[in-house]
Amino acid sequence: MRRVFFCIFLCVAPLLAQSHLVSPPAGATGPSFEASIGYVYLDMAMPAQQRVGLTGIDASGMVRFATRWAATVDGTYAGTSNVFATGHGANILSLLAGPVFYPVNGRTGIFVHALVGASRVGGAVPQSGSYYLQGWVARPSYAMGGGIERYLFGSLAVRLQADYQRTTFGDSTGAIHGQNNLRVVTSMVYRFGNRD
Repeated sequence: MRRVFFCIFLCVAPLLAQSHLVSPPAGATGPSFEASIGYVYLDMAMPAQQRVGLTGIDASGMVRFATRWAATVDGTYAGTSNVFATGHGANILSLLAGPVFYPVNGRTGIFVHALVGASRVGGAVPQSGSYYLQGWVARPSYAMGGGIERYLFGSLAVRLQADYQRTTFGDSTGAIHGQNNLRVVTSMVYRFGNRD
């Protein structure tokens, strides 16, 4: 009988020695997930015309798989109701994804990213007199930029970012041209999981 208790003790002792109060090391916690939603202002260049200011919403999801590295998916919709006094609106819908690097990390973080995907740009371009060309163009798109984020309390943070975004649209002759846009986003961020 003593041998049976001794064998049970040898098997159970290592299990009892495990502490459930000690959290695993940071490298063993796995990736954390973030979701953000916010306001976007997009300064869009129209071919052979002045620039157009669009406002709307931006939403993103991010997986942080290391202290300094993450991957993100970002969706933006922005528009205006009356472009170039044509009585017609202009809008942009984009979905981009790519890597994010944090050279500064902590309660305040600084990040840079490079994103690729596609954008759909719609609008109206004056031709002559009261005539205009209206339509939309969907093409590959990319953005490069960065920003700063600050954790307010717990898992809630505020983020400010600015990007150069390249999109495509048509001019008054119907020819397709690239656009150089400035995108500024202010958003609230919530992190699911542990903060590194």
